[in-house]
Amino acid sequence: MTSQTCVKKDEADIFFLMDDSGSIGNQDFKDMQNFIINFFRTFNIGPNHVRVGLVKYADDPTLQFDLTASSNVDNMETSVKTIRHEGGGTETGKALKSMGPHFRRAMQTRGHKVPEYLIVITDGESTDDVTAPAEELRQQGVIIFAIGVKESNQAQLVDIAGDSKRTIQVNNFDALKSIKNNIITDICTDGKIRCTSVSYCTINKADIIFLVDSSKSIDDTEYGSMRIFMESIVKQTTVGKDKTRFGLISYSDLPQHHFSLHDYDSRRKVLEALPKQKPTEGDTHTGEALQFSLQYFSAANGGRKALKVPQILMVITDGAATNPYILEEHSDALRANGIIVISVGGAGTDEENYCMPDNLRTTRGTYSPFHLNRKSESHRSGARSIHTSRISLWVCAFQVSHC
Repeated sequence: MTSQTCVKKDEADIFFLMDDSGSIGNQDFKDMQNFIINFFRTFNIGPNHVRVGLVKYADDPTLQFDLTASSNVDNMETSVKTIRHEGGGTETGKALKSMGPHFRRAMQTRGHKVPEYLIVITDGESTDDVTAPAEELRQQGVIIFAIGVKESNQAQLVDIAGDSKRTIQVNNFDALKSIKNNIITDICTDGKIRCTSVSYCTINKADIIFLVDSSKSIDDTEYGSMRIFMESIVKQTTVGKDKTRFGLISYSDLPQHHFSLHDYDSRRKVLEALPKQKPTEGDTHTGEALQFSLQYFSAANGGRKALKVPQILMVITDGAATNPYILEEHSDALRANGIIVISVGGAGTDEENYCMPDNLRTTRGTYSPFHLNRKSESHRSGARSIHTSRISLWVCAFQVSHC
């Protein structure tokens, strides 16, 4: 596995905008600080590489440290740890407005334009308008990620980020640690900061179960696209008893177990075991399938959680769940057992109306949505290549976090 650090063309300016309002407790504030520290340890920090700044806000924004302070990671870690939690209101719009001059100064101090990112972390609804100042930043070339915690307003997060794909919601501040890799993957694979991991990452050790939608809305062609996608993931792994293990469950009205994590110890055997035809027919009972899948991560079924091997459920679906009201219960149970769930939209979904992330919105802290588009064959092939690379990077990064 290659390094998790982003290299090659590794220039970027990243600001954090950190909610310091009164609704955030002291422990929550520490969780935010730890999230930020762990985040910038991923990058090659330096005045000629990736620079990071931080602004906290409540009633008013306050610059904690500028991009020019990015001399080394240790100094930045000290700066983050010494930030005090003071409380106040939630004037996110005013804070966004203040970021324009910071990014303009960034280009002046560096001497040339580089990719610019703003990561907003908030736990509540802003009391002022966020749409206009966020749009001004986007017009300036700033890419915004909006992270909502607890009672954050999803519609407002979209207004801030400008795209729902750059919004993430988690149930509590402790869950921030589970989403770091989502944002890192997006930054590293958006074509502006390249990661060697995207091209060369091999998944060396993980327990991965495919949970594949086989409902009546999926035709044979669409299932074929899903199968090719699974094959692409398997081909990027080192499969073996002490390496990466795979399992497979399909579902529609009822889940159907095909093979467990300890059944096949080679890449060839796993590829041969993937069903060539769509296994079942029926409705899309995703919640029940999530519940069913939990047992197959047990040690009796080949799971290696006790050995700190990453536990990953890869859900591939094309439609809305038949019983969406039970998704939260069963996805929370997976998360409580240390299982990371990656959701992949099947070839039959329309990207603009992709329903999988909405169905699983209650677990945004755990789910990382990807989409396989149904357009031309060449487009589908390209999409599979992009997403298998992104997912592999994501899994590789998660392997690092389990070392």
